[in-house]
Order: sequence, then structure tokens, then C-alpha cells
Amino acid sequence: MTKGTINYMENLAPAADAEDEISLLDLLLTVSQNIKLLILGPLAAGLCALGVTFTLPATYESVAFLSTDINGTLRLAAVLDPVAVKLDLAKGKTPEQARLALSGRIKFAQDKQTKLHMLTVSGDSPQQAQATAKALLMQVYEQNRPRGGNKTRLENQLVGAKQRLEEAQLASVSLWAVLERGNKSDVSKSHIDLLSVISGMQAQVSSLEMQLEGMSDEQLLQAPSLPENPVSQKKAMKATIAALATGFALLLFVFIRQGLRTAGADPESAAKIAAIRRALGFGAKPQV
Repeated sequence: MTKGTINYMENLAPAADAEDEISLLDLLLTVSQNIKLLILGPLAAGLCALGVTFTLPATYESVAFLSTDINGTLRLAAVLDPVAVKLDLAKGKTPEQARLALSGRIKFAQDKQTKLHMLTVSGDSPQQAQATAKALLMQVYEQNRPRGGNKTRLENQLVGAKQRLEEAQLASVSLWAVLERGNKSDVSKSHIDLLSVISGMQAQVSSLEMQLEGMSDEQLLQAPSLPENPVSQKKAMKATIAALATGFALLLFVFIRQGLRTAGADPESAAKIAAIRRALGFGAKPQV
């Protein structure tokens, strides 16, 4: 490397440092010149957001726990529409608007550890939240009850299962009478086998009865609660987020405005800015 090259690089380094220092000073100068805007703007936005949160109506949540997943049925129009009409939630709204508004009040989730299903319904008052949750569950139960041909088939199966159970129970009584007379050869084993069959028949009858009944409060582990306190609005967090977002937007605006002013002082940059303004329709078109 020649001596001239070394001298050139040594002179270039201080120049680069000076340029960086000037750029940093320019940024600090821009911030200091707009310090009131950058402080008062976010502060005003935060206070406005805080004021808005105080005007929002209180919201209450009623919670119920179930052993069965009802999320699919819960969102059906056949479930939501009757509840919206019954609780006067559709007043002044179209059926679609009332359905969407009611659906927005519903949250359904499953706890990963307990595997229990949690239904959360919000309302403008504790009574409304609880009443809405109860009405939704009643409609879900109704939708899960068998109808038409399916109901008839289950009823016929239940009649046949009960008849077979009765016959098996009579046979068990007869075998027990034989055992009491002392004829215990193979009758004892047959009686034990018959009792096992009867147990299976009883389980089948219970299953058919549950299918005919559909869903009920038996699947409800905790009835919809009556909330005592409203849901937290997180007023401080919302105000802080609004202030930070406004501060960032104002800082960006200040730097962009200063950059445009600086560029406007340079003839070449000014020409480019003018061309951009014309392309966006903000400046006069050049005459041909």
C-alpha cells in the first residue's frame, strides 16, 4: 500500500466520523425543535383513550363447564336466532346482525389439563349474561334431541331392548329357584353368565334412553354463573398503547417532514420531489 493511499484513508476516516456526528446532531435537533408535539401529542392521545374506556358500558361474563363439546352446535342459526328473539337482542337489527352480535358474546374453549369445556357468555348485566348462557344451553339441548325417523328407530330399539331385558330377568329368577332347590351342577355357572348378559342389556337400555333424551343438564358440570363484578377494561393498558402508537407516528411524521424540507433545499432532490408530486397528482402537470 502506497503512502498516498494511507494518507487518503486517514483523511477519509475523520470525514466519515464527522458526517455521522452531524447526522446524529441533525436528528437531535429535529427532535428538540418538535419536543412539544412529541410530548403533548402522545399525552393527549393517551388521555383521550382513557376517557373513552370510562364511557364504555360494563361487561359481565357468565361461565359454565360441560363434559361435552358443543361448539359446533352452539354457532348454528337454529340456536342463536331463538335466543336473540327471546332475550330481545334482535331489536332494531336484521336477523343476520342479531346473530353475529350474539355470536360475538360467546366464547367456548377446552382446558388442556382437565379436558373440561368452558362456555363463557358476556352481557350488559349479570342477569343478562346468565340468562343468555342458560337460553343457549337449552337450545343446544333441543338441537341434539333425535327427531323424525331417527327418534322412531331409537324408540323401537328401546322397546325391544326392554323386552329382552325383562325375559332375561325372568330366566334369572327361574335359575335362582333351581339353585335354591340344591341342583347346583351347571346351573350356577349358567346363572352367572346370565347375570353378565343382564348387566349388558341394562347398559344398552340406559344408552338408548340417553340417546332419546339427547343432551341435558347431566352434561353440565357447573351451571352458568351469576357474575358479581364486571370484566376488567384494562384502561391503563389501552391508554399506554394509544400513547405509544401516537408517539411513534408523530416521530415518524417529524422525521419525514424534516427530510422533505432538507431535500427541498437541494436542486436535484427538489426536482425529484416535484416529479413525485406530479405523478401522485399533487402538483401541476408539465405543459406539452
